[in-house]
Amino acid sequence: MITFVAALLLAGGAVARAAPDARTWRWDLSAGADASLFTYALATTDTTETLSEFLLQAGLTGASSARGKHRWRVRLEASGGTELYRERIEGDYRLLDADKVERVRLAGRWWGRQYRESTTYSRSSDNGEGRLDAVATPLAGTDARLQVRGWTGRIDYATPSALEVDRRDLGAGLAVRASAGAGTQWGIDGRVGRSSYPDSAQIDRDTWSIATDFDSQTLDRSGLRLYHKSERREVRDESVRPSAWTHWIDASLASAAGAGHVLLAGQLESWQYDTEDEVYFDSNRLAGFAGYRWGDILGTQWQIGLAGERLAAGDSPETYSQYGLRGGVEAWGGDVSGTLTLEVGRRRYDDGDVVLSDDAADPLATTTTLYTDFTYWQLWLMATWRLSPAWDVDVLANYEPESHTEAADDVTLGYGSLRVRWRP
Repeated sequence: MITFVAALLLAGGAVARAAPDARTWRWDLSAGADASLFTYALATTDTTETLSEFLLQAGLTGASSARGKHRWRVRLEASGGTELYRERIEGDYRLLDADKVERVRLAGRWWGRQYRESTTYSRSSDNGEGRLDAVATPLAGTDARLQVRGWTGRIDYATPSALEVDRRDLGAGLAVRASAGAGTQWGIDGRVGRSSYPDSAQIDRDTWSIATDFDSQTLDRSGLRLYHKSERREVRDESVRPSAWTHWIDASLASAAGAGHVLLAGQLESWQYDTEDEVYFDSNRLAGFAGYRWGDILGTQWQIGLAGERLAAGDSPETYSQYGLRGGVEAWGGDVSGTLTLEVGRRRYDDGDVVLSDDAADPLATTTTLYTDFTYWQLWLMATWRLSPAWDVDVLANYEPESHTEAADDVTLGYGSLRVRWRP
């Protein structure tokens, strides 16, 4: 692994020497730890499963001059940890015209992962994943642009399995972006794609989608934002997985009131299958938030409000209603920047009971409770602490414990990541 990191840095240095227009070539080192937590009840005792990894990472970043019409950026990264080795290479190239309009953009990314023999992830396979994107802007006016895009991607496993399947992706799209005045933009984006699985052709699928968005916000984030996407998925063998329509709507509104803003937000996610069964069934999930935000947009802002969610899934025992209190803070521009959000609430299932047999005369006919009501906590943290121009600390955390009506159903999920980074 050390040899690979050294080769990566030497290769980056060679590229830098061969690129006279390079603006910056900087390398960095970081060390840290990742940990995930899963606590659940097993028999009469609680069981806690924790996966953790300590790692050391090296990276090299290069970028061209910001003045020319040909601009590029490259990032090379490699890490060695107690669980696995990782490599990442990504880069992009942009061609600008005389008016500084981006006419062509090419971007590529590749990730590699190799698990150590003693890893906790003993059932995971080494894998590599890559993606290429191309975007061209043949028409660019003062208030509107036409974009043509295409992409391809793949993921390969050293040892494919039922849960880790090789995949190939290919797609193309056409989009229009336009301006309708100061601070107001809208767009429409149509795409077609295909995902194929060399070892599981039954689940090959073709997709096409249409997405629209509207954004009319001022510098203090007042205003309206709307997004809608509908997608059709056609599966090759519908006896394995049915084809479906999916719809997603996201809307938010911020209106000035007193020293801050009144916030309203809502999301709708809908799945409509051609054929329903116990695994794939029609559902509609509606989530909303109503609250108040105040503070300095360039410094620290606070918000608090009520959150709610409803999953309507027909006769499925997964149907539930959820409501809670959400608060948060975000800070930018200082030595410590990031966001922290905390929500506490209650989820209630319409009917979590399931009858294992419909035959009343069957002595084995029983009713079991698959889902029980619970009180939940949800914490999200993403922050960076700038210790000096060369040193900073990155923190990412998520913690979600559930306290069920039946204590045996209690579950705790959590994830945490800590990075100390040095940029000489």
